[in-house]
This record gives sequence, C-alpha cells and structure tokens, in this order.
Amino acid sequence: MKPIETIKVLAASVIAVVVMVGIARFSYTPMIPEMMEALGLSQSVVGMLATVNYAGYLTGALLITRISDLGLKVRLYQLGLVVAVVSTVLMGYTSNVWLWFVLRFVSGLSTSAGMLLGAGLLMSWLIKNNQKSELGVFFSGIGLGIVLTAVLAELIKEPFTWDQQWVVYGLVALVLLVPAWLWMPDYRACALPRTGDAAAGDERGRFIRILQLAYFCAGVGYVVTATFLVAIAESIPELAGHGWLIWLIAGLSATPACWLWDVFSRRWGQWVALYLAYTLNSVSILMLIVNTSLASVMLSSVIYGISFIGIVSMMLAMVGRVFPENPSRPMSRLTFSYGIAQMLAPAVVGYLADAEGNYTHGLWLTLVVMALGVVALHLARRATENETKPSLSG
Repeated sequence: MKPIETIKVLAASVIAVVVMVGIARFSYTPMIPEMMEALGLSQSVVGMLATVNYAGYLTGALLITRISDLGLKVRLYQLGLVVAVVSTVLMGYTSNVWLWFVLRFVSGLSTSAGMLLGAGLLMSWLIKNNQKSELGVFFSGIGLGIVLTAVLAELIKEPFTWDQQWVVYGLVALVLLVPAWLWMPDYRACALPRTGDAAAGDERGRFIRILQLAYFCAGVGYVVTATFLVAIAESIPELAGHGWLIWLIAGLSATPACWLWDVFSRRWGQWVALYLAYTLNSVSILMLIVNTSLASVMLSSVIYGISFIGIVSMMLAMVGRVFPENPSRPMSRLTFSYGIAQMLAPAVVGYLADAEGNYTHGLWLTLVVMALGVVALHLARRATENETKPSLSG
C-alpha cells in the first residue's frame, strides 16, 4: 500500500465526516440564534428540531445493526453523502416547521451513515491493509466540521439572510462531496472473516450492554453543549456576538484531540483515557454554570471539544477492534444508546430553559447524568476484568 493511497483514503473519510456530520448536523448550531431572531422560534421548537435530527440518527443506527451485506453498506454510505447535501440546502427553501422536522430527520439518517458506516468501513479497510486500527484521524472530521461551520457562520451572517445561509452550507457540502467520492476506496474488498465462538460472543454482548449505558450518559453530555453552546453564549450580555467564536474554539480543540487521545490511550490504557475524557466533559459543563465570563466560556469550549471527541473516537474504536468482522454493527448498538440521549436531552433542556429562563437547571441535570456515566464505565471495565479479556482491559 503506497503512502499516498493511504492518505487519500483517510482524507476521503475525513471529508465525508465533515459533510455528513460537520455540515449536515453542526450547521444547525450556529443557525439557532439566526433562526430565533428572524422567525421568533421558541427554545422548545429549537430543542425539538435537534431531537428530530437525533431521531433520524437513532433510526439510522438501528437500521445499520440489521445490515451485514458489505455492498449495501457501501451504497448507503454513498447515499448518505448525497442526502447530507440535499437536506441542508432544502432547509433554506421553507419556513414550515413540519417540513423542517422531516429534513432534520433525513439529515440525521445521513449523519448515522457518515459516523457508523464510515467508521466501520474505514476500520475494516485499516485492518485489511495492516494499518493501525485507530479512528482518531477519522473523527477529526467532526472537529473540522465544527470549525468550518463556525467560520462560515461568521462570514455569511451579515451578507445573507437565514434561508440563504442554509443554501450556502449546502453548496459548500456539495463541493466537498467531490473529493470524498473520488478518493473513496473499494470498501467491498475489505470483508473480514468472522471470529470467536458463541460463548465469547455472549461475554462480549454483556460487555457492550454495560458500555451502552455509559455511552448513553456521554451522549447527554455531548448533545446538550453541542445544541445550546452558541445560544448559551449569545444569551450572556457580555458574550453577545461571540457565539460563533465559542463554537470555533470547540471545533479547533476537537480536531487534533482525536489522534492525541489515541497516543494517550496507547501510553496509559484506554480505560484511563476514557475516565479522563468523561471527567473533562463534566468539567466543561460545570464551568458553564459557575462562571459565564468570556474567558471561562472559551476555556469550557476548549475542554468540551477535547473531551467529547475523545469519548466518541475511543468508544467506537474499542468495539470495532472487538468485532473486526462487522464493526459497524456493535458501533451501531452503542450509538443506539447515544442516539436516545440525543433525542431526549435537547428537548428536556429546551423545556427547562423556557420554564426557568436560563440553562442552569438543564446543565446541572446533565452533570448528574455524566456522573452516572463514569459509574457505568467503571462497571464495563470490571466486566472485562471478570471475563479475563486482556485485549480490552488495557
């Protein structure tokens, strides 16, 4: 395998994440203040739009757990790229809330294709071509997507109306789709044989069920900030106008963090790395509660960007290594839990924000859930130790 070929495959995967996750999902975050100001949307509607998006994400994850045919996975992955572009552009061509719900749901489907099918296909390709079975580079696309949407948000805010801004995001996604498609390898040639006996499968199943609970909690910690960070910043008088900058900082922090977590995990072990990532995510949420100065919120966004991307990258890579014959399926099982969190949390926090007039109660609730996540994570580690799985207990 020539180095340039490996680089092109990794670049195609990263760009696809930027399109299907960065733009299809994260363009909504900086658009929230724009749409609220122009259309008078309530916090509840904003939260429900995010919930519908994650409902699509969850539905996609469920469908992927049922798919074992590699050719079908590749076709759906490619379809996800197209859907990400179309669903983003069409958001600017209607102000009907119900049509928005449909478009955000479809966008969520494309995001699940980018995250799960993309991660699984790349993991199979890496293993098949004797590369390191790590996904840090792949998930850097999430951070790059945040950076891109943040920079675009500031550039297009003044010259374009809210509906035109959606179209701009879609057109940028269309441009990026080209190299993502052209550099995509033949994933159909990456099928791996099934491994392990039935008893081992049962043990691994118990491990994943516990891990699903931990990942659900991480989903709450991720999505509350992802959905409301810009709105929280803009709601603070001294931070008004700096929302895009806060979002940019989160993305810049997330982009290199993925492969840094890979390095840390190799040195100190994946469980220590996950404990640290969960703790840092909780700290970022706490900072939004106790201190709302510009410096504090900026630091919170840095810690958030570093931590949430590490949790996602390390969790999905972990189960991908355990199930190399079909990594998309266990990744989808974890994401089922993550998706439920992403459906419920924005709606709950949006409701609390409407009722209380601020995000404080919602953030405290998020902290409690993250604490439960650390407990579940510890139980998952104990489960692997009890089952004497040295490949998992690093």
